[in-house]
Parts: sequence; C-alpha cells; structure tokens
Amino acid sequence: MPELQIRAMRAADLEEVFALQCRAYPAAYHEPAAALASRLAAGPSFCLVARQGGALAAYLFAHPWRGAPPALHRPLNAAGGSDHVFLHDMAVAPEQRGLRCGVRLHAAFEAACRAGGASEIRLVAVGAAEGFWQTRGFVAQAAELPASYGAARLMTRVLA
Repeated sequence: MPELQIRAMRAADLEEVFALQCRAYPAAYHEPAAALASRLAAGPSFCLVARQGGALAAYLFAHPWRGAPPALHRPLNAAGGSDHVFLHDMAVAPEQRGLRCGVRLHAAFEAACRAGGASEIRLVAVGAAEGFWQTRGFVAQAAELPASYGAARLMTRVLA
C-alpha cells in the first residue's frame, strides 16, 4: 500500500475536499464552497490533506478562533484575535476508515498547532465522533452550540 502523504491544503484541493465531504457526511453537513474557502483562508497553516496513492484519503479544516464555535454553512467573519484553534472538520474517506489515517492526520495537525504556539484546541463532535476525540485527549464541555450542528458536543484539548 502506498505511503500516506500529509501536506497543507491548497485552494486547488477544495473541489476534491467537497466531494469527500459529500461522501463522508449526510447532506445536512455539506458546506458550500464559500464556507470551506473561508476556513482555509482563516487558517492556512492548520488546514491539511492526506493523500494515498494520489487519491484524497482525508482532510482537516482548522483556524484560529475566539469565542463560541462558528455556525456551519456560512463563511467566517474576520475574528478579532484568537484564544484557541478551532478544529472545524476532519473527514476520512470511507475506504480509509480503520487504517489510522485520521489518527495520523490529527497528529500532524497537533504538531502544526504546537509549532504555531497554540495552547488549546476546540471542536464540535457530531454524530458518533465523541469517542474518537476522547481517545485523542479531548474533554466534553457543557455549552450551547449553534443549531446548525444538530446533536453535538463541544470538546476541548489543552496542549501542554
């Protein structure tokens, strides 16, 4: 099996990333191109893609942020400063699940956070993802979330 290659996401990747998002999530979580592009623009050093044999295996969107999680489906407004990195979305191609692709992509993301001086990561776990994030050191928090997330949980991880 070809080696997994992880690199920074580029604008040229967005069409393929959207296609993977459509395969990985129900339609309620598909975000328009402008929303995805705004997340890449807000955090280019934190947005990553993983490729295996030339095919997109996974992606991760994250950006500096302050306050409550941003609503889904809308482009980001310019945030005035940040107090954490918000991990907006990570998706793994269905055929890559169970092969540790997500674990490796998340490890590369955490390394980028540490290199960028981040002290905390926050995310919103949707569906059955809370268990995965707990194994990565995230802790569930009581918080009200934008309705666009549906049944979900805010989670945080403090970086030592």
